Amino acid sequence: MKTSIFNRFLLPFIVLSTVIVGGFQLYKIANKPVLDHDKLHATVFSTPRIIDPFALTDHKGMPFTEASLQGNWSFIFFGYTNCPDVCPNTLSIMNVMATLLANDEQGRQVPRFIMVSVDPERDTVEQLSQYMPYFNKAFIGLTGQNKHDVDKLTTQFGIPYLVKKKSADDTNYGVDHSGAILLVNPYGNLHALFSAPHEAERLVNEFTRIRNVYEY
Repeated sequence: MKTSIFNRFLLPFIVLSTVIVGGFQLYKIANKPVLDHDKLHATVFSTPRIIDPFALTDHKGMPFTEASLQGNWSFIFFGYTNCPDVCPNTLSIMNVMATLLANDEQGRQVPRFIMVSVDPERDTVEQLSQYMPYFNKAFIGLTGQNKHDVDKLTTQFGIPYLVKKKSADDTNYGVDHSGAILLVNPYGNLHALFSAPHEAERLVNEFTRIRNVYEY
């Protein structure tokens, strides 16, 4: 008797529900936006790259590791506080990006904006704590105890830099470094690279297209 009731009422309902859910999933796949790489200035990795362990300190003195990158999109730039042009220009562009993304009509979380110092000798926590809020109070500055700490990140991100010291006790040196901005997805994986020169509106538009396709 129970089997008869199941066959007559519950089984058709289960089959219909399965068809509806399956059809909805197929509809989502068929209507999912497609990322046209040829129309992007960004380099989007076909398979996001896993970020190996690293340990840095943020401008508030708190530990920052690869696990800290999870949970939100992050834009990462490598620079230093004594940089005369590229770094302040890039951070100013990032500030415009943050403002544009804060006006997201869908109310999505604003990505993190991070500068990793390639000059840990001079860029102490105290120095970064004064420098980063000048551009945006939500921005994050990262530094390491030494060059080795920073290189754990620059090496795997493919970011070249050169400290131009004239002598061991030179304190007025410059650092040649990449102007690229890296994009890390909410899983904590390296997702894309934006080469310089940068334009805030273009970066926001391309990021929005990337985020919409991958639906994080």
